[in-house]
Amino acid sequence: MSRGALIRVAVLSVLAALALAGCGDDGTTASSPVATAAARDDSAGVMAAAIRRLISRDHTFGRGTHRFSEYLIQERTDRTAGAPAGGDAPPSRSLTAAERAAIAEVVAPFGPFRFVADAGAWRTDDLQPRIAGSVILGVGEPEIAGDRALAPVSLWCGGLCGTWLTYRVVRAGDAWRVTGIEGPVAIS
Repeated sequence: MSRGALIRVAVLSVLAALALAGCGDDGTTASSPVATAAARDDSAGVMAAAIRRLISRDHTFGRGTHRFSEYLIQERTDRTAGAPAGGDAPPSRSLTAAERAAIAEVVAPFGPFRFVADAGAWRTDDLQPRIAGSVILGVGEPEIAGDRALAPVSLWCGGLCGTWLTYRVVRAGDAWRVTGIEGPVAIS
């Protein structure tokens, strides 16, 4: 083999090694659709854990449970979840099928629910719910780093009835669980 051919083989070998180094065990890169889908699968568990905690414990009514007449779940990520002003939240996106299913599974035992496209359409001009006793739930884009995550959420049930906060969530075996609150909490 000539010296030029050997150099080309060496360069191609190095480039192939570098390309493979950026791949996961299944051959996907971090930015590939398959890797993104895996991250969204984790987001389903993180979002579900956060919503469960929000409606079972941190629902603005103090101790005990509160059963809203209906749970209206935003079908897109809520840019104002975690903080009513929205701050530097990532752009809104549609919830994946896995995220919707995980959220529906934790909300269903609490009462009737539906996913809604426009939260504003479910509020009157004087900021009352269009369905008496209902609540609008929102979940922001979770930040997931390995077995730890931050999950911003919102709960709105009237002009003077709302909560915005961010949960710390950790993986416990195959499930995610809330361990506390990160940052400020807004309550109206």
